[in-house]
Amino acid sequence: MTPSALRALFPSASYVAETVPRLVDDELFESERAYIRASVPKRRAEFGAARLLARDGFRAMGVRPVALVPSADGPPSWPAGVVGSITHTAGYCAVVLGRSPPVRSLGLDVETLQELEAGIVDSILTPAERGWVRAQPRERQAELAVVFFSAKEAYYKCQYPITRRFLEFGDVELDVLYEQGRFVATASPPGLARDVARLEGRFAFEGGRVLCGVELV
Repeated sequence: MTPSALRALFPSASYVAETVPRLVDDELFESERAYIRASVPKRRAEFGAARLLARDGFRAMGVRPVALVPSADGPPSWPAGVVGSITHTAGYCAVVLGRSPPVRSLGLDVETLQELEAGIVDSILTPAERGWVRAQPRERQAELAVVFFSAKEAYYKCQYPITRRFLEFGDVELDVLYEQGRFVATASPPGLARDVARLEGRFAFEGGRVLCGVELV
């Protein structure tokens, strides 16, 4: 698949790519196969296809491909001089890679547009965000709930490699500039590093999905 909306989310990235998940177990590094061996086919397809995308990206950047096995706290260890982010949702996975320096961290999240249960929406939104969403046109509110979820996930993925801090949805408040396809994420936990406490991101809609990206340069 040729990235379109995805590319626009990451102006500083060196490589972006997206694909449809497929089983590629035989093409993975042994440590990757071992990590995913006991998982169901859907999970193996998402995991494997994303690793092959990243491997293509490493080659395009002149970097030796390495195994990308998740660490104990989640994200994989990227090769020296590379930062990246991986996402997947139904029938889709994507990867973004950047050179470090100048890019310090990247956060990518893609979600399928759907109506979320009320309890889930309440767990995602702060009171101020909930009031803002309810003030928007009714036909847009379900879509916006998914935007908030995805944007906060993208922000979290970007900040975590810098801070190693676990955050809850309520720790982050968004200012969504809908018509501009932009958002500003402000995190409130005490002691959070100042350079990630407020980050701007971008979002776009494509193929029944919302794509969200945050980059720290």
